[in-house]
Amino acid sequence: MVATLSAAEPATVPQRLTAEELCRFYAADVCRFAAMMAPNAADAADLAQDAILRAVRSLHRFDPARGAVGAWLWQIVVNASRDAAGRRQRLRDLTVRIGLLTPSESESVEDTVLSRLGDADLHSALIALPLRDRTLISLRFGVGLDAREVGIAVGLSAESASRAIRRALARLRARLEDLPR
Repeated sequence: MVATLSAAEPATVPQRLTAEELCRFYAADVCRFAAMMAPNAADAADLAQDAILRAVRSLHRFDPARGAVGAWLWQIVVNASRDAAGRRQRLRDLTVRIGLLTPSESESVEDTVLSRLGDADLHSALIALPLRDRTLISLRFGVGLDAREVGIAVGLSAESASRAIRRALARLRARLEDLPR
């Protein structure tokens, strides 16, 4: 499994990328993204592992003519994040439907866990945002991608991604301002 990098990739990444190198160069950023997207550490670890595994399994299908390895990888990571969020929501819906939990009980459990985390207010406000807003903010500020790279990862133009990020930040700011002091 070897992929070729485009000229837009960082200079520290070799021109031929194996599965091991993919993990070495991108695992930390994928984990940071997952921590911002997931409601808890266990879900973040699962998301990061699933995203890296998906990328490694499809590394043989990477086509350098279609773009850089980083852009290709972040599309996979974003899709894994969407899938994980959908699974969590379906599980919550099912447990509420069969009467194991009520919505208020599940929220209080999350609130208890989040209160034990560092930067819990920011994390809880981020998790409360819609999935798209969390994705945009996590890619831009958690991973450090620029607006063009975020746009590629989520299927938007650079200008659209920049506007969407600003709107997501405004919604996050509003949530943070509403928190009791």
